Amino acid sequence: MEIMDMTTGHIIKKTKVIGEKSEKASNFINRFYLTKDSTILVGTSFANSGLYLYNDTFSTFKRIKQIPFNSYVLAIVEDHTGNIWTGSVSRGAFYYNPRTGAHGNIHFGETVNNKRVNEYTVLDILEASDQSLWFATVGGGLIRLSKDRKKMKRFTTKNGLLSNVVYCILEDNNKHLWVSTLKGLISFDLRTEKATAYTKSNGLTTNQFNHSSAYKGIDGHMYFGTVKGMIEFDPRSFEAKEAAPATYITGFQINNKEIQPGGKNSPLVKSILYTDTIELTHKQNNFSIEFVALDYASPEAVKYKYRMKGLAGPWTYLNSNRQAYFTDLAPGNYEFILQAESSTGSWHGEQKKLFIKIIPPFWKTNLAYLFYFFLIAGGTYWLIRMKLKRVNKQNQRKLQLFKHEQEKEIYQAKIEFFTHIAHEIRTPLTLIAGPIEWLKGQFDNRENVKKSLSIAARNANRLIELTSQLLDFRKTETEQFSLNYVNTDIFALLSEQVARFKQEALNNNIRLELIDPESSQMAFVDREAFIKICSNLIANAIKYGSTMATIQLYVAGPNDDHFTIQFLNDGNGIGEEFHQKIFEPFFRVKGSNKPGTGIGLSLAHSLTELHNGSLRLVSGKPGKVIFELKLPIHQKFEFQLSNWKKIN
Repeated sequence: MEIMDMTTGHIIKKTKVIGEKSEKASNFINRFYLTKDSTILVGTSFANSGLYLYNDTFSTFKRIKQIPFNSYVLAIVEDHTGNIWTGSVSRGAFYYNPRTGAHGNIHFGETVNNKRVNEYTVLDILEASDQSLWFATVGGGLIRLSKDRKKMKRFTTKNGLLSNVVYCILEDNNKHLWVSTLKGLISFDLRTEKATAYTKSNGLTTNQFNHSSAYKGIDGHMYFGTVKGMIEFDPRSFEAKEAAPATYITGFQINNKEIQPGGKNSPLVKSILYTDTIELTHKQNNFSIEFVALDYASPEAVKYKYRMKGLAGPWTYLNSNRQAYFTDLAPGNYEFILQAESSTGSWHGEQKKLFIKIIPPFWKTNLAYLFYFFLIAGGTYWLIRMKLKRVNKQNQRKLQLFKHEQEKEIYQAKIEFFTHIAHEIRTPLTLIAGPIEWLKGQFDNRENVKKSLSIAARNANRLIELTSQLLDFRKTETEQFSLNYVNTDIFALLSEQVARFKQEALNNNIRLELIDPESSQMAFVDREAFIKICSNLIANAIKYGSTMATIQLYVAGPNDDHFTIQFLNDGNGIGEEFHQKIFEPFFRVKGSNKPGTGIGLSLAHSLTELHNGSLRLVSGKPGKVIFELKLPIHQKFEFQLSNWKKIN
């Protein structure tokens, strides 16, 4: 923590967050808060996190023990009763009263079988002018706690929010909350509970805001931080529109050609802007109508709806398109009705109407009836022929489905058989491996016996590893393999796996090399699954390489969201027709003289897909066989899973 003199701009004091009696404390500070009695509170996160009281005189920190130790403090606020409220990660909100010592915990998640699940992270807390408490949550939207702290109500996308990920909350001087979210800005009326959305179409530079970055100035102006800088505005300049903007028909096209007044075969006598009725021939029954609403503040946000009276069907709603298309309308009378919606959701404007009459042709001739006969006969022939083709295709598809089901049953039987065998032999193998290791220790002086026991132990361990891979593969097939994403140093973990295979590479006369990247790479991965993926790919490179195996990590660039690892060996090569099949269970390239089961690459591929990544063979040329593993840096549920581990 650094303290700056506002008059000089100089840092006058630096101190670390250290608890009483030198107890461990986190130096990752999220929030400062000045209470009504001028007490300075400091909220921290990560290891040894919590809420601390700072004594400026002695530069000391005292942990507030009513707020649980290791509960991330992301938000702090003091309400009108003197209670101090804090927001935490996946544990709801905590509160305590410095005078009475009372404290407690408010939960926002769901309860299933008397167990609390899906507890939301609280990023910000605000006490509104009506003394209700408002909580900004990750995934739970905006949550209100009543003045008496007994009633709770949640506002989500179903209530008009742009996103259920809410970052910051401010209140203006007109009883409106201004809420920043993952997908835009919301103005929330405390009296009517109506939400009004503002996005890039309203002039924002971006829809994505940041947490812990909102401020209300003395003059009432609002400041919010986004991923593209800070925005500032005066809430008083926003006025809700009561009526939708006026709409005008600006263009009329027949058969994709714009119609001008007075032109050849033109049905327009004057500009379409001033036309209320239009008369068309039966050959002009394919047309489109262009329109516009005069909303100068945010024209891109205006939505439209239209319907054609005389045609069955409800209103058609349009977002940005300003054109309605009609094809093959039958002769008759129609009425085109158009209405616009404003950016605030108002549909109260005047409707624009255009009457359209399509004149019927003179059909009733013998030549027309003869044409109809041949048309019906030809159509019937075509329908019968198409029906026969469709029946033939259906029969072929049924045959293909039958073959597919047979192959699927054989595959499942094979999986069940190998899984059953793996279950049966895994425990005996484990029991065999233990005594072998014990016997090795008993024959330290008998080199020949110890060597034989080492061979037995190595093969027993190999069988145990094989059974484990079979069981892991079965879990991925049945979607029972769960992942816990943790922020991990990829190169460090990769180095550990390469080191494990050094001896095996020497035994196979393979030069195993790991190329250092220019910078480190952090990413959220499941450590165990990542180890299994890399172990199988390293083992594969050593097994099929002739003289060398090289592993190289390519860190993600500034605009990339994936990192890449390539596993290269100088083996015999893999034909292009096998580039996809080698990842199928139990598949092995014909002619290979290397022992194997065909499980390793399939397991690695399945675990990679569970990571939302990709594993592919990018080169199968002799002397240059390259497998490329590409994984995302971030995962959808990384924040909850990784931090849940740290808290619990």
